[in-house]
Amino acid sequence: MKEIELIDAEEERKVTLDPKGFFVIFLRDDAIMVEHYRNVNKGGRLRVETGELTRVIRGDSAKAICDTIMREELISRMDHMAYLSRELQKAETALTHGLEYEQSKPLEV
Repeated sequence: MKEIELIDAEEERKVTLDPKGFFVIFLRDDAIMVEHYRNVNKGGRLRVETGELTRVIRGDSAKAICDTIMREELISRMDHMAYLSRELQKAETALTHGLEYEQSKPLEV
């Protein structure tokens, strides 16, 4: 029988910007709100200090919002989608349980 390699998981420290833009997630009026911004390109470098808002997605489930983002082709990197999926699941948990949600911060119970 073939031996299967066991790989210890490690977090990636390097952040690579998605050329399709970035997202801002927050809760408002019993819904998860997701703003999509196009990156601003200045001098050949992608910058995220500012961006152009392209659309806002509203929903109450991480799955529905992820499906919408994929359908609208707003994301191009798998690592970005993985991050976004984790954040949207945290936002859904916060919404469901009446917790405070702040993007990229742990939920406090």
